[in-house]
Amino acid sequence: MNRKKLSRNIKYSSNSFIFTAAVIGIVIIINLIIRSFHIQWDLTSNKIYTLSEEGINALKKLDQDVSILFFANPADPVTSDIQQLYENMATVTNHISLEIIDPLKNPSLVNQYQITTEYSAVVSSEKMSKQVHGFDIIRTDYSTGEYFFDGEGALIQAILDVTADKQTQLYVLEGHGEFSLDENLTLFKYLLEQKGVKVHSFTLTTSADLPGDSDIICILGPLYDYTPNEIEILKDFLDKGGKVILAFNDYQENENLDNLKNFAQNYGIKVENIPLSDSLRHYAQDERALVPVYTSHEIVQRLEEDNIATIIPNARKLSIEKKEDIINRVVLETSQEEAIAITAEKYLDNDETAQLLVIGNAFFLHDQAISLGGNSDIVLGALTWFKDDESIVNIKPKTYSPEPIVLVGIQSQLIFLVCVVLIPLFVFIFGLMLYLRRRTL
Repeated sequence: MNRKKLSRNIKYSSNSFIFTAAVIGIVIIINLIIRSFHIQWDLTSNKIYTLSEEGINALKKLDQDVSILFFANPADPVTSDIQQLYENMATVTNHISLEIIDPLKNPSLVNQYQITTEYSAVVSSEKMSKQVHGFDIIRTDYSTGEYFFDGEGALIQAILDVTADKQTQLYVLEGHGEFSLDENLTLFKYLLEQKGVKVHSFTLTTSADLPGDSDIICILGPLYDYTPNEIEILKDFLDKGGKVILAFNDYQENENLDNLKNFAQNYGIKVENIPLSDSLRHYAQDERALVPVYTSHEIVQRLEEDNIATIIPNARKLSIEKKEDIINRVVLETSQEEAIAITAEKYLDNDETAQLLVIGNAFFLHDQAISLGGNSDIVLGALTWFKDDESIVNIKPKTYSPEPIVLVGIQSQLIFLVCVVLIPLFVFIFGLMLYLRRRTL
């Protein structure tokens, strides 16, 4: 009897061992197959480890070797994120290499590259090198304490910058009461230079022409009108395929900006002396702090897709006046379909395109407002529209904070019933049935 029982126990034990070994073997084989085909699933709620379509397209066009030195503790979780990001990038292009540098063990490299912040990276090509600061890779919203991982956007932009054939030159005009680049537009300048755009200030009051390397001209919040000669310089720049952003200041009854208004009207955009308000879409109880409605324009396509609001305070009304050979499109409007921003395009004989963006107010780019909502994305959208520029990417940072699970109605009761009652009860009944069956053998 004991021998029979022992034999039966050995039989069941052997079956269990064989079954367990088979399961482990199948799991190992499946993992080897998945690894050989580089199959991965990003199970994070915010897809931290998934490359964006924009990033993938930029990497596919990379034809130069680029090295990335990342300065951080190799055991740090952020280092793991960067390593995973690099592995994803390496599946798209073989022109990128990554080396993790421990700052404590390599002080000479820290001094050589003048690394001052944790999680900084140095991106280098044969042409040049660029440092990406740690606070651009790990961004912080100090109002909420939320952290964002912007490794993909920051590193891919740096890769494009160090491999670009030419750097975009943007000039902010001053001398007519406009916002000052060094006093009011410091964040505007920093944002653009992070995207590889070189930003300068310039005045036409002491010069007979614009700089010869000008790609984009910005006139932001003028208080005083431009002279007829200065307007002619701007028209000549546009007629050669130039790009211009013209954003007005708050409407004042005694203002005199007729030459600038006529300049815009020549391109089909009428600047009206009508302050806009919106009772349905506004910010902080102020009906003049407009939260615009987006159209289908490329400038605001990303904002529309990601459902990000912008805030344009104290804007004046714009409207379209049809002009021959000019294509006008509304970019931003109120809920009553009153235009806040309009573009103009004119195709030229030299295969160039004159492009003008007129906005009803410039304060949304001021240091006090550019960080609100998606205000800065309007600038980036304008740059990509102006240049059709593949050397500028606007990849959305990914939050480290998981989305909260909000249970409504009877959802919490159902989860309690299934997890606490039904599953344990099923396991108990199944185990009891198995026990009773074995006793009969």
